[in-house]
Amino acid sequence: MNKTSPAKILIVDDTAENIALLTEILQYKDYQISAARDGERAIKIARHIIPDLILLDIMMPGLDGFETCRQLKSQNSTQAIPVVFISAKTDMDDLLMGFSVGGTDYINKPFHKEEIYARVENQLKIQYLNQQLASSELHLRELLVEYQQQSEQLQKIVTLVIDGLLELNSSGEILQANPAIEKLFGYSAKALHALNFTRLLAEPFASEYKRLFADNTLDPIQGIPEGGSREKTIEMLGQRQDGSEFPIELSLIQIPASKNIYLAVIHDISLQKKKEAQLRHLSYIDPLTNLANRRHFDENYATLWRQGQRSKKQIAFIMIDIDFFKQFNDIYGHQAGDICLKKVARSLKDNIKRPCDIVARIGGEEFAVILPDTSKDGVLQIAEQLSNSVMALKIPHSGSNYNIITISLGIAITTIGEQCRSANMLYQMADEALYQAKQSGRNRYTLF
Repeated sequence: MNKTSPAKILIVDDTAENIALLTEILQYKDYQISAARDGERAIKIARHIIPDLILLDIMMPGLDGFETCRQLKSQNSTQAIPVVFISAKTDMDDLLMGFSVGGTDYINKPFHKEEIYARVENQLKIQYLNQQLASSELHLRELLVEYQQQSEQLQKIVTLVIDGLLELNSSGEILQANPAIEKLFGYSAKALHALNFTRLLAEPFASEYKRLFADNTLDPIQGIPEGGSREKTIEMLGQRQDGSEFPIELSLIQIPASKNIYLAVIHDISLQKKKEAQLRHLSYIDPLTNLANRRHFDENYATLWRQGQRSKKQIAFIMIDIDFFKQFNDIYGHQAGDICLKKVARSLKDNIKRPCDIVARIGGEEFAVILPDTSKDGVLQIAEQLSNSVMALKIPHSGSNYNIITISLGIAITTIGEQCRSANMLYQMADEALYQAKQSGRNRYTLF
């Protein structure tokens, strides 16, 4: 984005009225506005014009906002474009999903003009500062290379850098190290100068780089052309003096002034990896029941199905629905309904023992269980256990024929690749069996 030219904003919404309203609001600020009515069109436009910001509706036919954002972030040409979701949905699941696929902010419907101005300006300012920062970082790297021979000035700079910096020769011997390296790896400056660079790497990375040093190249894919300069950044595991390992991001830069000298920039990404793991966990767990959520279920089910296509093993799908749950909420209130969902979820989870089995909440009062490589008798026995365990909770329900909370179960069993053509077909078979169980009076299981 150039500060002297109007920012380009792409609005994506399947409702023409919303596009018109946002366009009217934003044109007042002299932004260049483009619009799309669906996710596929938005991706094409974004690749063509490279907007400075995308305002993206979540609920759209075809590609929804989450999938559209995921595809934008997977493409090199569009992955750096900030995406602000616009939606009337404010559930924590939706917020977490938006951030997990690459969104940077939310604007809630109905729109408020001043909020739109503030959030759009904020994202454009961040985008501009990121570009300035990237430009500044590039300029700094050029300065480090240009003044490499001036060791006294270079030492003053690298001593203040938070990231670890190493000067290496083509054999991997450490020539210089800044104080950050000593802190990261737990070695003294004197000890570092007696080490080879590979001693700072955990396996299998250490062995790989020993081979690369022996081949006189630090770039395992393309090599660095003679007389040229190329940087390669990769993630790997570092190893401290005490033997503990930690994730690092390593950038290797060949110094143009000498083809045998390299600059290694090492960044500790432990905190980043921890946050990524926490966010990934949150995006896969239903916050109310602590079971796997629909997204986690779909991904694991797809994986099990692909594995089963190779092994031709049997797989069972059990669809579960709490009987008369709407009436339960109407009688006892939604807070009691949430408590009921938690108890039922815990009961289901306690009866699914194997690590390879999956139990998930896939809708409001709907749950699903996947049992790979389980006999028909075994599946029916588990279904019986699930039904009995929920009845054993004895949760009062005056709106049920049984005066307590019960569940209905639909079961579909197939040998992958033989009796059932797709994972979705097995899902539909289980859903049909669940429908039959409900029609037959509920509080029972039906085998498709």
